[in-house]
Amino acid sequence: MLISSLAALAAMAAVPQQAAPYNYQEPQRVSPRGSYSRSCSGDYVNQGRLYADCRDRRGNVRGTSIELNRCSSHDISNDDGRLVCGPVRGEYEDRRGGGRGDRWDDRNDRNDRNNGGGWGRGGRSSITVYRDADFRGASYSFNGEVVNLGNTEFNDVISSMRFRGEWEVCTDAYFRGQCQTFSDDVRNLDRWGMNDRISSMRPVRGRR
Repeated sequence: MLISSLAALAAMAAVPQQAAPYNYQEPQRVSPRGSYSRSCSGDYVNQGRLYADCRDRRGNVRGTSIELNRCSSHDISNDDGRLVCGPVRGEYEDRRGGGRGDRWDDRNDRNDRNNGGGWGRGGRSSITVYRDADFRGASYSFNGEVVNLGNTEFNDVISSMRFRGEWEVCTDAYFRGQCQTFSDDVRNLDRWGMNDRISSMRPVRGRR
């Protein structure tokens, strides 16, 4: 009997004990201080980059980001809608380098000048769209109608919007499908069943 008990204890000791599962949580970082906060909003940090929506010299809101470990002790500021620190310049989040987005941005810059500019230059109407709810993520401002967002990088990805004037947005190109008129800021398009579905938009007043 004693021998059987000792054998059983030895067998139990030989079984490896499983360690308790470790739940890894990525550390959260608050946004660093800097003069950018005076003209930027919606700032947050993700994987070592600071993201924010900053106004450029024309008053348009641009999505921008910068790598924090390159800033060291430099002040982070807003330079024409782009985050900068010392000699380091961040990136525009609403522009994809070397691709269609660059050409699209340049074309809309020319349209802005022809239409009299955006918020900062007395334009009659403008709309700023954001990829994420609560005015976060990549963004871009338009001053005139867009018949097909498929020609841009914001087709079927818009989740929140800010306005100057009254605008109509539609789920299909050429103002077809479900359409809705807005004049107040929209934090989340889920409420109207239009999240990630907008494909065309135009100002209600002053249509040609």
